[in-house]
Amino acid sequence: MATLSQLKQRIDQLIENQGEESPVAAFIYTKEDVVQYDGDFNEVEIEDDKIVEDVLSNVEDTDWIYTTIQDIIDDELKEVV
Repeated sequence: MATLSQLKQRIDQLIENQGEESPVAAFIYTKEDVVQYDGDFNEVEIEDDKIVEDVLSNVEDTDWIYTTIQDIIDDELKEVV
């Protein structure tokens, strides 16, 4: 699992290689996105960092996400190219 600092370094590299105005689609999930809801639908923060890390690690390791994104890219390219 990456940290925000590592993500910043990667983004800085991408900007250096592709330029600041290069288009991008991004999906970033952080510990603020790992929440549960109580019976009244109020957000309940998960305070155990280990649980948050495990959840985000499992999200990151899910190939379905990458496959779905690539399928969408392929479909869009078929329509415009």
